[in-house]
Amino acid sequence: MMVILVLIISFILDSIISNLVSINGLFLPLFTVMSLIIVYPYFNNKRNKFYLSCFITGIFYDLIYTNTIVIHGFLFLLLGFIITRMNLLLANNFINVVIMGIILIVVYRSLTYGLILITANASFDLFNLFRSIYSSLIMNIFFVSIAYIIIDKISYKFKIHKAN
Repeated sequence: MMVILVLIISFILDSIISNLVSINGLFLPLFTVMSLIIVYPYFNNKRNKFYLSCFITGIFYDLIYTNTIVIHGFLFLLLGFIITRMNLLLANNFINVVIMGIILIVVYRSLTYGLILITANASFDLFNLFRSIYSSLIMNIFFVSIAYIIIDKISYKFKIHKAN
């Protein structure tokens, strides 16, 4: 239940912040992507359920934000796979969650940049990619840091177990 709540809240926050911040601004939210890092330990090594949640979250992201069919479903699924692999290498603590957030932002922005180059008629240069990465880093690292602390305190208080 907490997993669904975190995903819904981050989904809504994505919408609110993206309406308040200019698309050419310095703060581009990817809260839904960052929330996948936060919720993974609460699946207690049930990777199939986590992958399904990633795919479904991506589908909703597609339908509401990008008006495409399954592109983000598969992107989120790939990001979920990367999250599971990083969690095998890194312990679940504050610093590692921030590191995973940085890696996921770079991977997500690079993949979407590649998809835009393949499918769009417009040409984008690498400056646009780097600008989207650094504009995403500031706000999303702040979000994943605060969300990790809050969710960790809530799970400790209500004795919700997570995999380490």
